[in-house]
Amino acid sequence: MRSTLFLLVAILLGLGLFFARDRVRLAFQVGAVLYAGVLVVRLFVFGFGDADDVVALLTIAGAFFLVWLAAWAGTNAILKHRAKSPPRR
Repeated sequence: MRSTLFLLVAILLGLGLFFARDRVRLAFQVGAVLYAGVLVVRLFVFGFGDADDVVALLTIAGAFFLVWLAAWAGTNAILKHRAKSPPRR
């Protein structure tokens, strides 16, 4: 009974992904943004309880920002290079 139920849920999920791809993608993006927001708020709420935690939290946030900045700059450089180069055959 349980395996049949899981099979039905999997089939419905598969059909939903097939027929409503844009809506499912948007739902995942909204969910990811909301989760990231809640995570940041929770980190700051718990981080402001102790001054040492705030410094550590800001250090980690700064490191993540630098990684994101490097990835963003690299992606933009690759996209600009692809736009300038002639298309390959």
